[in-house]
Amino acid sequence: MKTLPTRTLARTAALALAAMLIPGAAAADGNSYVVLKGGVYVPTASNVVGSINFSSFPPSGDIELGVGTSLGILGLQLDAGYLWTSKNQDAGSVQVSGVPITGVLQLRFPIAIVVPYVEAGVGLFINTAKLTAVSSSFSNTKVAFMAPLGGGIDVLLGPILVGAEARYLYISPQSYTFGTFPVSTLHMDGVVVTGNLGYRF
Repeated sequence: MKTLPTRTLARTAALALAAMLIPGAAAADGNSYVVLKGGVYVPTASNVVGSINFSSFPPSGDIELGVGTSLGILGLQLDAGYLWTSKNQDAGSVQVSGVPITGVLQLRFPIAIVVPYVEAGVGLFINTAKLTAVSSSFSNTKVAFMAPLGGGIDVLLGPILVGAEARYLYISPQSYTFGTFPVSTLHMDGVVVTGNLGYRF
């Protein structure tokens, strides 16, 4: 007669312990997430390589992977990505490929399953610029300060997150030396617009 209650109590205690020790054993609260972003990078600066007189870069691509968490109306997101663009002119061609690493603080406004938000933060932009001119090629890598400012919207479909986001990226000008060319200043400010797909846990 005493065996069943004892087993039930032991089983309940084991399940409670598992829920505390094993994250997957408990129901997900959905406050944290991982998200994949992909979209377009639209450079906004003109005269992007000052001493070579290049005009603005054309729109190109961007891809990012982020992790984040939210507590009510506040959210924090960390992400890293890869963006690229290039420009051909009479003086030659410039190709740039950058790795943005950012941390942003979000102000979120939950409305049922729809969550619009605004965000601002700081980060680093690791950029490699390659100049090709007169059958010569030169490449430099620089690290610049970056400040993203933007907003977006998330739609929460159970554990799945679907959304869209736009960010303006201020990137401090970077000075490059390409062989015998004069020192060039590269401006990479731009807007990134992405579609987002994530998983909440």
